[in-house]
Amino acid sequence: MADDTQGTTVQQFFDELLPAGFAAQQAENPSSEDVALQYHVTGEGGGDWSVKIAGGKMTVERGTAPALLTFTLSAPDLLDAINSRNGAVPALVVPAQQRQGASSGAVRALRGTMALNLTRPSGDPFKLEMTFNGATTPRTEMTIALADHVAIQEKRMNAQEAFMTGKMKVQGDMGFLMQVGMATAS
Repeated sequence: MADDTQGTTVQQFFDELLPAGFAAQQAENPSSEDVALQYHVTGEGGGDWSVKIAGGKMTVERGTAPALLTFTLSAPDLLDAINSRNGAVPALVVPAQQRQGASSGAVRALRGTMALNLTRPSGDPFKLEMTFNGATTPRTEMTIALADHVAIQEKRMNAQEAFMTGKMKVQGDMGFLMQVGMATAS
């Protein structure tokens, strides 16, 4: 397993931090929403992790299982996110439904893949694919600066304005992008 000398490792994230963060969230804002997530982390230190939330408890197991949402990203990008480095933040890899303790039927109904190409001022882009319900199509790829994407997620920037001003470029199925936007808006 790759050791990240400047912070948490991929294994520590799944074994310790993700479950502990969920438990702390549940203590403050209990949710009975059941959901299955899958993480496919490529590269050194990567692997597959299945995350299940049922009955207000989270279990994390090494391996694969059917999931509402599958995240695919490289180990370096995951480490950047969980250690808040190079412009990345943990919210990039922890779905909004889990952060907020709620999930909607609209997210459960999504079928397709959203690929994010999040550019940085220097270095390689942060790349993340989110596959809803195991469906590879329709597929939409969005390219935007990482800082702008985080600003949209934190509601400091409007996604429609980012698109209209050219800050966000989209290829593929525009209708699917709109469905994802509507399903994940809070």
